[in-house]
Amino acid sequence: MSSKKKKFPNEVPQAKIKEILKERDILKKTKRYELDDLPEGIHEIREISRDEGMRRIEEIFRKIFVDTINTGTPIMKVPSRSGSNVIYDEEMDLLLLGENFLERKWDDIGTVKKFTAQLRVLQIIHELLELNIHGSKREVFYTDVALFEDQNRGSDPLIEDTAVLLGTYRKNIHVTANDRGLVVGRVSYLDNGDLIDCTKQGSSGKNVNPMQDHITDLESDAEFILVVEKQAAFLRLAEDKFYEKYPCIILTGSGQPNVATRIFLRKMSHDLSLPVFAIMDSDPYGLDILRVYGLGSKALSYESYELATPNIKWLGVRPSDLNKYNLPQNCRLPMSKMDISRAKMMMEERFVRVRPDWVKELKLMIDTKQKAEIQALASRGIKFFTEEYLPTKIETGDWV
Repeated sequence: MSSKKKKFPNEVPQAKIKEILKERDILKKTKRYELDDLPEGIHEIREISRDEGMRRIEEIFRKIFVDTINTGTPIMKVPSRSGSNVIYDEEMDLLLLGENFLERKWDDIGTVKKFTAQLRVLQIIHELLELNIHGSKREVFYTDVALFEDQNRGSDPLIEDTAVLLGTYRKNIHVTANDRGLVVGRVSYLDNGDLIDCTKQGSSGKNVNPMQDHITDLESDAEFILVVEKQAAFLRLAEDKFYEKYPCIILTGSGQPNVATRIFLRKMSHDLSLPVFAIMDSDPYGLDILRVYGLGSKALSYESYELATPNIKWLGVRPSDLNKYNLPQNCRLPMSKMDISRAKMMMEERFVRVRPDWVKELKLMIDTKQKAEIQALASRGIKFFTEEYLPTKIETGDWV
């Protein structure tokens, strides 16, 4: 895939933005992790071809057949995706999957249903690969509702288990999630051969294609990528055409981002050599979403090399911003006991403890017992977010 600079209409001299970023030493290319350099004890995940995927599935079925003949009790060993098998690697700054396995047995009443459902998912994925088409997670569920019973607790986890069982990323098994992600701004690309110019997507942006293997030939003259937690904030930025005043690409996962949005962010950051800034709600859940973008999620730790963007910076809305930007008290929300408990739990995580600025902000959040949404900035004026808050943040290098 090629990527290069493309000129878009611009109202602000790009040299000014470049100088600001250079001063803060943020014009560094996103690191490409080499799987051969992984630390010990990490379950290996690699890109595989469609043919290799089918071959691995056929090998699983062959082994089960042989075990049935020889012992009568076939066993399927699946890498465990539980939180206890997730390892934070400080050097790579990623959450990675360990090498613990769990067993699903045909003759065990506690695992036989999952054993059977896992085989069904493998069969469906083999068919998708054989036909060279993609299927949604919802479609997988509807192929056998009686067996799966529930998508969230039935078929969805088994799809993730299948990817890790095959030692590859979910995109390589041709199963997609929904298209919650949106993008707008100074980037163009080919989507299955069709040109998409994200400066011409109106005030609502372009949906991020869940089939990320169709995205090629990224072109941009942006100086940074701005990731916003919520769609409402994204729409304000898109309608105000923030990317014309500050040359950037704007992305949202509309809350907790799906796999396609995270892959697309990493691809843009790496291939275009762009720094990434995040705007999240000032609460523990906003910071957790930032962690998912930057370090990966525990549930999908086996895909962190493909999904995580470790160079992401926390631009706002930080707890220290509430007083700094004079947000009225009636626009600040009291933290619940659950909020405070969540914040304290985050303080104990290693990936937080190695970030002193995160610790400082979390302590302030806990001490004040206050949180705020991005939209609370509108209390200072409907365009305060795009015309004062973000420009000030960027031009003063106020990120951590």
